[in-house]
Amino acid sequence: MTLRPNPNAQPVRLAVAALALGAFYWGLYRMPVPGANTGLDPEKSRELQDEAAVMRRYGKWPRALPPTMKLHKAYPDSHIYIGQLAEIYDHLGKYREEAAMWEEFLLHAPRPIEGCPQIGEAYEKQGLAKQAIAAFEKCRAIEPESSDQIFYLARALERDGQTDRAAELYQRGAAANPTYSDLTIGLARMRLRQGKPDEARRLAAGALVQSPNNADALLVLGLACVREGDRTAARNYLERGVRVADGYADLHLALANLAEQDSNLNQAIEHYQKAVELDKNNQQAAERLGLLRRAARE
Repeated sequence: MTLRPNPNAQPVRLAVAALALGAFYWGLYRMPVPGANTGLDPEKSRELQDEAAVMRRYGKWPRALPPTMKLHKAYPDSHIYIGQLAEIYDHLGKYREEAAMWEEFLLHAPRPIEGCPQIGEAYEKQGLAKQAIAAFEKCRAIEPESSDQIFYLARALERDGQTDRAAELYQRGAAANPTYSDLTIGLARMRLRQGKPDEARRLAAGALVQSPNNADALLVLGLACVREGDRTAARNYLERGVRVADGYADLHLALANLAEQDSNLNQAIEHYQKAVELDKNNQQAAERLGLLRRAARE
């Protein structure tokens, strides 16, 4: 199977800081925005700010868009309204427009890093791998030693199949910040791809010590053990992974593959079925499931 990074695994994004910024911005929304010849007087600005803020707070994203667009048109250099528009476009699934807004945010915001990693993720949601990598490179240029920025760039390179570049970044980040488990596990995945299961197993085992219920580490350990021929350990790690993260499709795919190798048809069908339920776009798994079901009927 092709080992992919867990799409649900993300570094902590400073939630407390985000709440503080939200309160700060709410205060700004309540203030008239200075500017000449904008076509909006202070009272009208306040009305639009209040309307946009309420709609955003209660998740009324289509209704938040018109007042926010009016504010952005009146104050095109305000990073506050640029960031609001980017958030609204994200919730509306308009990822091209979202990416454009984050590009503007990086140009106008006093702290452009606050547009990261959203800018790269907006390109990823469009399937634009090269543009995503370029965006994450911009983010890393802002904070070159940031573990988060190293991780996001390395992960984008990994998704694009640039294994060696990703491995180099993961290794550099993990060396600088050994407690950042996502970097260590990312490096372990790259070592698997590079045909080094022993090193992958060592790295993932170290990450598991820090985070005993880390599903990514358990997946890498299971696959590394398969490569080394330690099937009992592989099954133990993968089944433990399913117990802590039953919604992780790659764990079920790994167990399905292992069941097939053991000629356990019913178990293989069970895990392929679960994997397909979790990832309906995995055509290869769906075809394999159909084949095994036909075999079970004959």
